[in-house]
Amino acid sequence: MKTICALATAPMNSAIHIIRVSGNDTYKIINRLSSFPVKKQSYAIQRVSLVWNNKTIDNVLLMKFIAPKSYTGEDLIEINCHGGIYLANKIIDILVACGCQLAEPGEFTRRAFMNNKLTINEADAINNIINASNDKAIDLANNTFNKQVIKALNKFKEELFKLIGQVEVNIDYPEFDDIPNINKKTFLKKIDDLIKEAELIVKNSRIIKPIKDGVNVALIGRPNVGKSSLMNALLDEQRVIVSSVPGTTRDVVSSKVNINGLTFNVMDTAGIRKTTDQLENISIDMTNNAINNAQIIIWLVDGSQKLNDEDKKIKSLLKDKKYLVVINKSDLKRKVNIKGIKISAKNNQIDLLIKTLWKYASHIGDVNLNNPILQSDRSIELMMNIVEQLQGVKDLIHQKMTLDLAIEYLHHAMNSLMGILGNGKEYNFVDQLFKNFCVGK
Repeated sequence: MKTICALATAPMNSAIHIIRVSGNDTYKIINRLSSFPVKKQSYAIQRVSLVWNNKTIDNVLLMKFIAPKSYTGEDLIEINCHGGIYLANKIIDILVACGCQLAEPGEFTRRAFMNNKLTINEADAINNIINASNDKAIDLANNTFNKQVIKALNKFKEELFKLIGQVEVNIDYPEFDDIPNINKKTFLKKIDDLIKEAELIVKNSRIIKPIKDGVNVALIGRPNVGKSSLMNALLDEQRVIVSSVPGTTRDVVSSKVNINGLTFNVMDTAGIRKTTDQLENISIDMTNNAINNAQIIIWLVDGSQKLNDEDKKIKSLLKDKKYLVVINKSDLKRKVNIKGIKISAKNNQIDLLIKTLWKYASHIGDVNLNNPILQSDRSIELMMNIVEQLQGVKDLIHQKMTLDLAIEYLHHAMNSLMGILGNGKEYNFVDQLFKNFCVGK
């Protein structure tokens, strides 16, 4: 494979930059630039000058690794140079002139996967660590490296493989008396066990999604109750336009806020009311979608006014949902007759709401870290497909169909499992996975 290079740090001026070089010709290429011979020494640091066309480019530190004991499983050197982005790009240009190829997004981690340094789930976890926006997301991603997932999936594969083998033997060699027949009761018991295990993995993996992506919080209320003011107070910035004109918010405006290590996606929505404005009606439809996608709904009411028909309509929309009643404008004379959390968004008096939000959301994402957790939506979808295929087998058996029809479902389930493990025949999914990584990773 071609030796690759890329900037592993952010493309901006900083104190230092790190440039990664990985491949069979790593040391050969570096020695073309180095003022001193660069010997192969794993886990060693060497200080050299990089020289090109008889000019010193920079004094750098080389972090040296030798295959297979490196991130990629190949010979790898990390060049620690001074932090000018022009300088870093110049060094990369010289590396390319000496025989390197610019790395594609995620190519270093792709090579780590191809060289059996990482599983697909661990690669997904690395991407989740990079994109983590809170402590809990980091904990859940790091949990992947305790090997619980790969052990569980390999055990699942072994059980499914045994089942496929036993069924195929009974189909292909029915004339041999010494081959034990698989009876319907035993077969269905094994299928049920696999379905339960797969469903548990899906359930646990879905639980962590709000932790990775943030807990969706929808601010719902009629126009001019202070949703935009509350949004700005939660974010501690003027993110949304505040106006006394009804219908100012025409879109769902979303921003992230971190509270005690947990990320909340706060969505300021259009006020729900009767209107003939076509754009505002579209905005209200978007508000309804935000309600359906929220883990936490805040129904904001104006404490200085009595509940009106629009408030009552909103309450009816939320009747089958969990929501927090928040009474805004507590600095004004109270007229509303409803229990709720009292705040003044305009005066940034929202401490009680923040505490309640955290308490309300702290259980979201609670999962036993000893249970296997899949780190990507792609893997979860594949596991769901396994459940569907196994359920299809059950349906066939209950319909008294022959096992030769059921075996196709079992093979489809195995193909999905191999996709999760990264051992499938088709590697298109690998290309898609690593495109989500940054170039130097």
